Amino acid sequence: MTRESLQYLRHELRTYLNHILGYSEILLEDLKENPRPELTPDVENIYRESKNIHRAFLDSFYLDGAPIVSFDTAAFRRNLFGPLYILLGLSQRLKKLCEDEHADYLLDDVLKISDSGRKILELIDQELKDSVPGATGADDEYRFAMGRIAQSAPRSLRDQNLGRILVVDDNEMNRDILMRHLERQGHQVTSSDSGAKALQMLTEEIYDLVLLDILMPGLNGYQVLEKMKADSVLREIPVIMISALDETDSVVHCISLGAEDYLPKSFDPILLKARISACLSKKHYRDQEQKYMKALLETQRQLERELAEAADYVKELLPKPPLEGPFRADWIFQPSAKLGGDCFDYHWAEPGKLAVFLLDVSGHGIGAALLSVSVMNVLRSQGLPHTDFTDPAAVLGSLNQHFQMENQNNMYFTIWYGVWTPATGELKFACAGSPPALLLAPDSNSEPAELGTPDMIVGVDSDYTYENRQVKVLPGSRLYLFSDGVYEVRKASGKMMAFRELTELLAHQARQGADSTVEAVLQQIRGIAGADHFDDDFSLLEVTLG
Repeated sequence: MTRESLQYLRHELRTYLNHILGYSEILLEDLKENPRPELTPDVENIYRESKNIHRAFLDSFYLDGAPIVSFDTAAFRRNLFGPLYILLGLSQRLKKLCEDEHADYLLDDVLKISDSGRKILELIDQELKDSVPGATGADDEYRFAMGRIAQSAPRSLRDQNLGRILVVDDNEMNRDILMRHLERQGHQVTSSDSGAKALQMLTEEIYDLVLLDILMPGLNGYQVLEKMKADSVLREIPVIMISALDETDSVVHCISLGAEDYLPKSFDPILLKARISACLSKKHYRDQEQKYMKALLETQRQLERELAEAADYVKELLPKPPLEGPFRADWIFQPSAKLGGDCFDYHWAEPGKLAVFLLDVSGHGIGAALLSVSVMNVLRSQGLPHTDFTDPAAVLGSLNQHFQMENQNNMYFTIWYGVWTPATGELKFACAGSPPALLLAPDSNSEPAELGTPDMIVGVDSDYTYENRQVKVLPGSRLYLFSDGVYEVRKASGKMMAFRELTELLAHQARQGADSTVEAVLQQIRGIAGADHFDDDFSLLEVTLG
């Protein structure tokens, strides 16, 4: 990236970031003057993400207060896109909340924040699209499609099924006659008197068709054709062989070498026009197909890069193992190739009350991951108004009210949410369509207890009421939370793994006495599936209570 481009990107980004930060501060001031407790948590979250985006900007463009000269594009995207996607999700939710709560005086500033965020994404895509690894340096088989094809026949020629044609013949009169016929038809024609010169011209200029004489001194037509078809770029140019020879064997040999067609030198101008028109039609269609294919492949590569970045960001958001306290935790998060919507966390909802949850958004891709991160952020920050976060059923009910699927691109999610009180050993939990959690008592001979309820997924029925259940937890018990991607795995035999098999596997590993079992379980399931990666996200959380 040039110094001038870097300066431009830095200047434009700072402008939009100042808009986001400024309007989020104005929203906070407005709420101080006109308090709306149901809106304050979302505005505070937006302001916090605004600061995170601004910090990512400073870290990417400045070093010790001075502008950088070497720019790390991948790190910049990774650091900025996470908080930016969260901010866009939060602002979209706040927009809906303002409309529902009739807080129209805030809507304009919320929309300005969303608009600035989208403009940042557009700016980054425009300025850095050529700086992303893999976006340039296409493979040989696509150089012709994206380079030469894009610059080949001008649109005026293509629209009339005309093209740029190279005539190769060592006889000057033959060349002249053929060129005059072609020019009269409207083609742009160039000529060469030797095979070697023709190959050189083909590497320097762009042609849609070659008319190639067979019998020439030096490199003959067969040899030129062979060299063209051996070249990853030139092989895409159609060739019509022209010669005084009319033996069948000669025609077959030309076609076998890759020639598009064959014409005798005593050609009929009408036949010549028809053959060339057919070749150019196929060439133009093939060029367009190649261009579409390359664009599709590049889009796929870009999507894979974005999914990988999103997966890394989600992983960074997941909780760190506790260093001290009344519980231990370990987990495995392995995103699928498509990236799903798994997230989980454990944190103190209030002193003496540990909240633990795992959620799984329907579908795959950036949208599912964004919704998942948004919900996790809301639960961490306790950003649901009028909600007791130590009451699992109340939490699920509030999530269900605020994340209806018609407002989330028809996405819903499942979630298991529990609250453990170390002082009493009580574990209260509620479940919305998720697999039941498994509780393993410290007694190595006991069977795992399934902790679940048959309640509905979040986002379908806004009036649904969720149910709390409660169990007594013995000190040293292990609680396992997981998404269905952990056990909905196809075995090497072709059959699907059953939930019961996962239960037995977890119990067996827990009885081995290791501090953590999640890695061992992952390796065993990989062995069962005969694969290192799975079709869905693999999320397994182990919490040792007491």
